Amino acid sequence: MTKRFARGPNRVLAIVAMLAPLAGLLVVLAPAGGAAPPTCGVSNVRTHKDYGSVQAAADAAKAGDTLEVKGTCVGTTSVHRNITLRGITNKAFPGRPTLDGAGTGTVLHVTNGTATVDGLTITHGVASVLSTDGCCYGGGMAVMGATAAAHVVDSLVAGNSAAKFGGGIAVREGTLTVADTSVSENSASSSGGIDSDGGMVTLTHSSVSGNEATGGGTCTAAGLSCAGGIWNFAGTLTLIDSTVSRNKAADRGGGIVVQSSEAILTLSGTSTISSNEAGEFGGGIWFRSGTISATADWTGSVSGNTPDQCSPSVTIGSTICSA
Repeated sequence: MTKRFARGPNRVLAIVAMLAPLAGLLVVLAPAGGAAPPTCGVSNVRTHKDYGSVQAAADAAKAGDTLEVKGTCVGTTSVHRNITLRGITNKAFPGRPTLDGAGTGTVLHVTNGTATVDGLTITHGVASVLSTDGCCYGGGMAVMGATAAAHVVDSLVAGNSAAKFGGGIAVREGTLTVADTSVSENSASSSGGIDSDGGMVTLTHSSVSGNEATGGGTCTAAGLSCAGGIWNFAGTLTLIDSTVSRNKAADRGGGIVVQSSEAILTLSGTSTISSNEAGEFGGGIWFRSGTISATADWTGSVSGNTPDQCSPSVTIGSTICSA
């Protein structure tokens, strides 16, 4: 008669002893279940190479390259040539593609060539004398120099700050074009949203809203508190089907400041300047000097600002914008 093997204690111990080495091998081969997935991924479309930071990818890129940005990439980036930063969402990186300055400096600093920003959020930039780049202009973006340009499309520039000018974006003699984009909830001593010093700035189907100039002084003093939304100093500012709204300046120019004989503001299409607030005057526009005009197709308005619409009164197209 064939006897069945007993399943007593000795038999169980023997099986456990035989399996122990295999269990150890499985632990070695298995991936660490608790390992966190990467938060940032950057790929060069031309070379198919991957990078762990936007700066590393930008340094390795050639002029004309497109860099696909996925997830939240923390840190600051300087761009010196023509490149495109395009936000991509996929299964591995399901969230909105974001450049996060983490409070260490200007998020994106363009010094030469054209940087195209497509489908990205730019946030948590802090431009101050204490930041790592030593800059105090342009918390989210800084476009510095006549050979520098930025084209921002389908993006969000929000939650940035600057010790002096341009909480969201600062332009110095460069070119900035903004399309289908929101510049919102940024702050600076002056020009909470966008600051342009001799720059060429064009907004199309975009908004500058909820920004604030918090300098605590006056526009003619070192403290400053001008231009909650946009300060156009000696530059060209064109609004096409765009809005400047709900911005606030502690002193003057809740929505826009136009200053210097070279400064030009042109309103086109449905562009509106509304619901902005200034502590002293120029709720909608503080017009210090320069030119304000409207194209023949302008159907927008300067309205609903506090404590006035324009200071001093100015004629825009066929409309008188009064104090």
